[in-house]
This record gives sequence, C-alpha cells and structure tokens, in this order.
Amino acid sequence: MLVFRSQVLAVLFIALATSSTAAPLAWSYRTGNYSWAVAVSRDGRYVVCGSDDMHAYFFGTGSKGVPAWSYLSSGYVRHVAISDDGSRVAIGDSDGNVFLFNPGSNGSPDWSYRSSSSISALAVTGSGAILVAGDREGRLYAFATDSAHRMIWEDAIPGGVLALSLSSALDLAVTGAKGGLYFFTQVPQGAMTWSYENSTTFPEVALDDRSSRVVVGGSNGDVHMISASGQLVARQHIGGAVSALSVAATGELILAGSTNGRVSLYESRSELREIGSLQNAKPITAVALDDDGDIMAYADLDGSVSMYRNSLREQAWTFGTGAIVHSLSMSGNGLVMAASSDNGSVYLFDEEVQKKASGVTLDILFAPVIIAACAFLYLLWRKRTKTHGKTL
Repeated sequence: MLVFRSQVLAVLFIALATSSTAAPLAWSYRTGNYSWAVAVSRDGRYVVCGSDDMHAYFFGTGSKGVPAWSYLSSGYVRHVAISDDGSRVAIGDSDGNVFLFNPGSNGSPDWSYRSSSSISALAVTGSGAILVAGDREGRLYAFATDSAHRMIWEDAIPGGVLALSLSSALDLAVTGAKGGLYFFTQVPQGAMTWSYENSTTFPEVALDDRSSRVVVGGSNGDVHMISASGQLVARQHIGGAVSALSVAATGELILAGSTNGRVSLYESRSELREIGSLQNAKPITAVALDDDGDIMAYADLDGSVSMYRNSLREQAWTFGTGAIVHSLSMSGNGLVMAASSDNGSVYLFDEEVQKKASGVTLDILFAPVIIAACAFLYLLWRKRTKTHGKTL
C-alpha cells in the first residue's frame, strides 16, 4: 500500500511540475533567412514578422504556424508594425520601401512608398490611422493610412534615424545616429516641438500611450526619463549599453536590458526607482511588457526567452531557441507573445493554449492514477469480502 501511495504521489508531482514550468509554445514557423522583427497586435489575434529572405509573413495566432499570406519585397524586411486590432499592417525594407496591408489582403499591399535609403524604423498608432517611417539618411515620413500613400509631412533629423516611438496620443519620439532625441507633438500637424541632447546616442526609445513621459536608452548605459515638455526628470545607470527597452501603456513601469546582461524594472511615477532586477550571463537582446507591466519577458544572446511576473521575482517559464532572438512583441494582456530569431524562426507563445494543453496533459497523467486507484479499491474490497466469508 505504501508503494502504491508513493507511485500516485510521484505521478501527481510530475504532472504539476510539467504544467507549471513548460513554455506555452503554440507554434513556430521557419522563414528562409534571419528574422529581425516581429509584432503582435494588441488584441493578441495577429502576428507579422519580417525576414532577410525578403518576405513579410502574416499569421492569425490560432493558425498553428501556417501564414495567412506572405509578401515578397525587393529588400530585407527588418521592420514591421501592426495596429491594436490588426486592421493595419506595415513593413519596411532595406531597399527603402514602406508597404501597408490589411489582414484580408492576401499579400497584396494597399499602397507603398519608396524612400531613397533603407528604412531604419517604423511604427503605427494603435488605431492604425497614422504610420511613421524613418530612414538611414535621417528622413521621416508620416502617412495617413486611409488613402493611397497620402503623405501628411516629411521632415529630417541630423544623422540617420535610430529608433522611433508613436503614442496613441499621436505624439512621436525619434532618436538619431548623431545623438539627440526629437519630439513631435500631434503628428498630423508635423511640428517638432523640442529636442534633447546628451553626450551619447540613444538606440532605444519608448513612449507610453498618453505621451506622459519619454524614455530613452543610451549607448553609455543610462536610462533617461524625460517629461512631455522636454525636461530631464530622472536618470539611472544600468551598465553596458541599453540594448532593449519597453514601457507599459500606463507609463508607470519601464523594463530595460543592457549589453552587460542586466535586466531592470523601474517604477516611474515621479522618478526612476528600480523595483526588480536580474543579472544574466549574456547580453540582453530584447524585452517586452504587457499594458499594466505585470508580465515581463526578455531574451538574451544565447537564444533564451524568459517570462517573469511579480517584478522579476517569479519566473513563469523559459525557452531556448538555439539562436539569437532579435525581437519580442507582446499582446496587451501579456497572454500572447512572439519572438523572432537568427535562425529565421518566429515563435508564438500563448498562455491560453498552454492552459488547455496542461488540462489535457493532466487528464492523461491522472488516467492511470484513477485506474490504479480503482484497481486497488477493488482488490481491497475482494480481500475484505473473502475475510468476511471465512469468518462466517
């Protein structure tokens, strides 16, 4: 009987351990070359990724890894963007092309625009109404997406565009290769309202939904928080160079990663206060936060993707891709996340799918336990029946 109980407990332990630590990988898809960029719609229904095989691939998250469509461009597709509901999908390539699609387009763009140099940054608003692109020569292009490549305005910053972030409030933050942050209030009006200079370049920039603060990550390892009026509010040194940055939609939490392997979570109500951190052995290549900042993820140079909760104190799962992960993107509720990597693969992680799979796993694992328990009870009943018969 003791042996039987031990076996039951062992099976239960294995089932619980499996369900709590397995990465919720729903599917993966292998493109024909490096994949540098991936984006998940805020509602978690759609995914778009770009590849150096000169294709963009569009998926429904429930597709089991079969693209709804793909598009062959004339250059490497290294920048992608998607609206909150997936109704607008944009890609930018190394040949200077910007393309706009809708989910039902079957790979035929609604319109395109050609710049004279490689597209280096791309973003759409949550509604999908505005698209902004930047190129390596420092030019910026703003488009209204509801008509054929209707350019709202064109501008330029010193040096090439390193990164840009476009808020739901229609404000734009842009960083340049010669250093400096440039802020455009109300993109449709096309006016740069202020700039912020420092003795370093800012390869990472992020705005919250309301543009209540601008966060930039410097090549000198400093994370800067700047007010919407252009004043430095706070600064923290993370070490190395800031290699990844994400801001929660509320703006109150900031996740940063650096080339020295540090991951830091900051609370940013009135200052940058570190409330959680991890030290990795490898440089951090990408980070992601959900809308509230409750769920956070990072990827490092050895290809590991890790999901955390509770201010980086509770690891939910980790997954090894076997190749450098260049991009992470998360749905608003944090239940859906995609990653793209050096081996050309895009990975889709879905917590809801994992919950269902875990339920099936537990059913399978518990089945022999239930059968064994029933057999044990039957044998015990037979033994007692025989003993009672002998007594009579």
